[in-house]
Amino acid sequence: AAEARAGRPREEGPRRLSAAAMAGFVRELERRGGPALRLEQRAAGGVGCVVWDAALVLAKFLETGACPLARRDVLELGAGTGAVGIMAATLGANVTVTDLEELQELLMVNIENNKHLVTGSVRAKVLKWGEDVTEFQPPPDYILMADCIYYEESLEPLLKTLKDLTGPDTCVLCCYEQRTMGKNPEIERKYFELLQVDFELEKIPLDKHDEEYRSEDIHILNIHRKQTVS
Repeated sequence: AAEARAGRPREEGPRRLSAAAMAGFVRELERRGGPALRLEQRAAGGVGCVVWDAALVLAKFLETGACPLARRDVLELGAGTGAVGIMAATLGANVTVTDLEELQELLMVNIENNKHLVTGSVRAKVLKWGEDVTEFQPPPDYILMADCIYYEESLEPLLKTLKDLTGPDTCVLCCYEQRTMGKNPEIERKYFELLQVDFELEKIPLDKHDEEYRSEDIHILNIHRKQTVS
C-alpha cells in the first residue's frame, strides 16, 4: 500500500494499471492496529471492482478515531470492493456493505479474506439506490460513502436512499474526489445543491485526515439530516 500514500495517493493507484495487470491484483491497505487488509479487485465489472482513492482516504480516516465505531451500526453505500466497510468492521463496528447484485461475489470474497481481522461484524447485501430500504431499518449510526457521485442519473435515487435511511442521529461520511473533467463539476454542483435541501454539510479539514492518506482534491464531508421544527 505504500505506493498509495503521501500527498496524492491517486497518482499511482490501481486505476493506472492495465486491465491485464489488474486481473489478479490484490490491493493491500495498511492498518495502524495490525496486518493489512487484502482486497481483491477485478479487471472486468465496472468501476465498483477497483479500490478507488477516496475509499483509501475514508478508510484511513476511520482509523484516526474521529468517529467512535465500536459497537455502532454502520451501512456502506456503493461499497464496491468493501474496503471502507471492512475497515470499519476491524474497528469494532457492526457493518452492512451494500452494492448491486453483480458486486456481491467480490464483496463476499473480500469479507472472507479479512474476517480474521474483524472485531465487530460485517455482511454484504444488495441495495439498489431509490428502492425500498425497509430491511435496513432502523437507521444506522453511520452511513459511509466513497466516490458515489459521478453518474448524473444516479443522483436522485441516491438522495432518496439517503433520506430513507437516515434518522436524526445518523452521521453520513461522504468522501469524494473532486474531478474537473467533462460533466463532473456540474454533477457535483447539482448533487450538493439537492443534498442541502434536507441535509447539513460540514467539510472535515484536511489536517484531520490520516497524515499520509490525504490529498488536496479528495474531500470528506460530515452530513446530518436537518432538524425539523414542529
